Amino acid sequence: MAILEQFANDKYRLLQYLSENQICHAGHFYIPMSQQDIADGIGFSKAKTNGLMKELKELDCIRAYRGKNGKYQITEKG
Repeated sequence: MAILEQFANDKYRLLQYLSENQICHAGHFYIPMSQQDIADGIGFSKAKTNGLMKELKELDCIRAYRGKNGKYQITEKG
C-alpha cells in the first residue's frame, strides 16, 4: 500500500486536525491537547482517536513532545 493511500482516511483527518492545532513555544511546534480533547475536537471517540494515534506513531508521523504525555509533535514524515 502506498503511503498516500494510508492517509486518504481518518488518519489523514486526524493528522490534519493536529496540524491545525499546533502551537509554537521556544521555536518548537507541538500539540498541547489530551487525546480526549483531540477526540472531542474532531468528533471521534476516544478509543478511535487512541487507535489512530497509535498507528500514526507506528508510521513515525507523530511522537510524544519531549517524552511528555498529553503533548504531541508532528514529525518531518508527518
